Amino acid sequence: MNIDTRSRLLASTLLFGSLALVQPVFAQTVPVENVRQDATPEDGKMDEANGGQDIIVTGSRISNPNLVLSSPVSAVTSEEINLRQPQSAEEFLRQLPGTAPGIGTQVNNGANGSATTNLRNLGTNRNLVLINGRRVVPAQLNLVVDTNVIPVALIDRVDVFTGGASSVYGADAVAGVVSFVTKRNFSGVNLSGNYGITERGDGRNYRTDLLVGANLDGGRGNVVLGLGYLKSNAVLQGERDLGRVSLSSTTGLPQGSSAANPASILFPFPAARFDPATGTIVNGLSDFNFQPLNVYQTPAERYNVFGSARYEVSPAIEIFTEGFFTKSRITQNIAPGGSFFNQFRVPLNNQFLTPTQRTQLCTQAVGISGGLPAGTDCASAIAAGTEINAIIARRFTEAGPRVTEFTTNTFQITAGARGALTSTLNWEISGQYGESSRTNTSTRQGLAERLQQGLRACPAGSAQGCVPINIFGGPGSFTPAMFSFLDVATNTFTDTELGDVQGSISGDLGFASPLAEQPIGIAVGAEYRRYAGSQRGDLPSSTPGAVLGAGGAFVSASGEYNSKEVYGELNAPLVENVPGVHLLSVEAGVRYSDYSTTGGNWTYKAGGSYAPIRDVRFRGLYSRAVRAPNLFELFAPQNTILNNRAVDPCQGTRAQVTARGANYIGLCEAQVVAAGLPTSVVGTIAPPAAGQINITTVGNTALAPEVATTITAGVVLEPSFLPGFSATADWYRIRVRDAISSPTQSDIIDGCFAQASATSPFCQNIFRNPLTGGLSGDASTTRGPILRQTNQGRIEVSGVDFGFAYRRKLGLVNATVAFNGNYTDRNRFQATPTSINRECVRYYSVSCESIQPRWSWNSRITGGYEGQSLSLLWRYIGRTRVEPVALPAGQRPPVDQAQNAGPANILPAFQSIKPHHYFDLAYRGDITEVLTFTFLVENLFDRDPPNVGNTIGATAFNSGNTYPSTYDALGRRFRVGVNLAF
Repeated sequence: MNIDTRSRLLASTLLFGSLALVQPVFAQTVPVENVRQDATPEDGKMDEANGGQDIIVTGSRISNPNLVLSSPVSAVTSEEINLRQPQSAEEFLRQLPGTAPGIGTQVNNGANGSATTNLRNLGTNRNLVLINGRRVVPAQLNLVVDTNVIPVALIDRVDVFTGGASSVYGADAVAGVVSFVTKRNFSGVNLSGNYGITERGDGRNYRTDLLVGANLDGGRGNVVLGLGYLKSNAVLQGERDLGRVSLSSTTGLPQGSSAANPASILFPFPAARFDPATGTIVNGLSDFNFQPLNVYQTPAERYNVFGSARYEVSPAIEIFTEGFFTKSRITQNIAPGGSFFNQFRVPLNNQFLTPTQRTQLCTQAVGISGGLPAGTDCASAIAAGTEINAIIARRFTEAGPRVTEFTTNTFQITAGARGALTSTLNWEISGQYGESSRTNTSTRQGLAERLQQGLRACPAGSAQGCVPINIFGGPGSFTPAMFSFLDVATNTFTDTELGDVQGSISGDLGFASPLAEQPIGIAVGAEYRRYAGSQRGDLPSSTPGAVLGAGGAFVSASGEYNSKEVYGELNAPLVENVPGVHLLSVEAGVRYSDYSTTGGNWTYKAGGSYAPIRDVRFRGLYSRAVRAPNLFELFAPQNTILNNRAVDPCQGTRAQVTARGANYIGLCEAQVVAAGLPTSVVGTIAPPAAGQINITTVGNTALAPEVATTITAGVVLEPSFLPGFSATADWYRIRVRDAISSPTQSDIIDGCFAQASATSPFCQNIFRNPLTGGLSGDASTTRGPILRQTNQGRIEVSGVDFGFAYRRKLGLVNATVAFNGNYTDRNRFQATPTSINRECVRYYSVSCESIQPRWSWNSRITGGYEGQSLSLLWRYIGRTRVEPVALPAGQRPPVDQAQNAGPANILPAFQSIKPHHYFDLAYRGDITEVLTFTFLVENLFDRDPPNVGNTIGATAFNSGNTYPSTYDALGRRFRVGVNLAF
């Protein structure tokens, strides 16, 4: 049975099964408890309506509603989510202090159809995403979960547990856990919807959700069904002043792509363009402003179905099940395709070349490496139609933008049973299975093979419908018939599976320490987990260089692994309510995991809490976490793709190369000689095309798990003399050794040019274009720097989470103030022992992808009166700067050090970003007993995003001259939400 059939069966079963069980008379919806935005572990851990049957405590397997954890867990409540009216979970997750943006709605060129989260900026593959305490089937071979599958309307709260949690949840929880807890024991009907639009009148989006639930057999059971639909429209970068022209981050001047119209040529000329006005080839590359057709908000459409049910078969046994199905469609819209310096064989008598251009091409090709033999007679060669190698870039502007549609079908189902083993211990057995199937369909790109046939005037054996193709003329010379022949829709496919079976016993031992009142809590269990996945493309998609403008081949890969695990956990109050000790408790956990790919390893945690008085509690935890290599890291074959880099150390004249460093000429000459070129090529090398170079990545089946140690230490204040007030502060440090990682292109290239030896391992891993000597070109011939996966990396993150909340009734008004902040002291990454020990806190560059400021916070103040409330959210993003010059391992750059990005000087105006303050104002009111209305103004003061140019960072996050995943590029916008509950 294929995944589509299984998905339809699951959706149908949930829909009809749940509707059949709904009672004919609906009860009133259980009201949502108004808890604060940043809850301490004592808040919101237990659904009060569940009767104690299903307690979800994030960060522990012990099902004890009175559990006091030794590490911080913050919560985003349903009330907070209702005030924000988000279209997806990713929208509010990326705004959490201490969290960096992953892939989301603001990522266009770099989108993969997913929405991801990135705790502590340690990478989206180093945190777990859970639904009701259980894993979610990933959407990619790197085992990253697409948070688009989360039904927003069903979220009761989102718990964020930061720090190593492998002893509790198994591998991958290095940075922590994001656990979505859904509404449970819901009874009634809830219909909600929202609509949003920007002040400029674009970016329309709306979401509608239906939630139906009923209690069964006098409360012995419950069934819940949720249905949802979302639609979001695109916002083009050209529809904002900042995004109309792509700017160079080094000069501040317009800098588009030399893949333009008219065409540019890099061979046999080093840097020239076709001039339709004169019919000649002239010096200097063309330039195309690719930016206006890119987007600040990607269009999306999503359908989801979620269902859960439980039934108490007997006082000792309850059976339960839950499942979801999500179909999402994300559309990527980028600038028109073309020949992006692909290498072709061009007949000198091509019908679209002028006589002068034919002669120029022939004369230039004579006697050079890769060209024509010395002494070639050009008149004879032209008459004979002799072919020459040519690297030509021509943008198909006449065809419109390239479009890729990511369609994902995901389903997961869980079933199990639980009950009381003794009066204090519960047992649970469950199994789950999920699949994700993604199809990417790309159009308006073109096939290189067909362009080659068209350049040769359609010789025998050409594809059906072949027409001669003109890429030498100006705008309008590329006809619809030409593009119709080139344009062939291509498809790629990614399939993943997750299977999990586990059993556990948890609760308390029924007795306490001699000096304590609360009993000792325990959990023991065993788990079997299996991941499998594959990716493949059609023939053009999987062939390097076959699809024009694809940015690399979609290589086939597949693999699977399983793990067998056992674990135990203890939480023991030792002393309670004696002089000098209100509470003293210890916490410990251990897990052994045996992986089919890497063998066995141990993870553990140990910590405790100490409260000298009721008002103050100190807590701390030490944990060891592991992350096993994922399917992509293990099994990905070699693949050449694109990566951002503004300046090639070897570009420009010999004088310009020499000015960058005394050793640069020698290193550049050694690299072009290795590519089969004469040293004279140095001095003629063009800059990276559109600020992008080729890089080559490859997996490694010999990888071992990486190991992380996490330390947290903090304090919780709940002063009795100030009722309604609480505050927390927690220091954390996460160190990852043997980190599974690959060097950045900056590590390789800048590492090579930071020393003088051409035999350095860094230099030996740079492979240049065999015709031009550059780092851009055909993926089949130009590999660029090689970025291999190894266990040589080291990562260190440290900082402080802090926050407070205060509730007070002022006359008839209920007032709440909540503050949730983060100070990140360091975030260092060293890919290999000889690589730069890169510091990315408050720095941005091509190597520091998502921006992570030193200071960030969210603060909300709310006033409520008789069912009406007004709430203001203040979001702060601290100052950031461009990454400084590379320093030796272990050194921290001075605060006032002049900034630059390797050899490329950055325009002073783009070297820093001022602190940004955003304010969102929300009104929420009960119109009737069953109808609630919400009105939200986001970016109340219409704060503009910072302008840092378009070539200073990675393509996915530095787009439209800013960082749209971090800073608001849409401007002031409005959302209206209604909720109807029966």
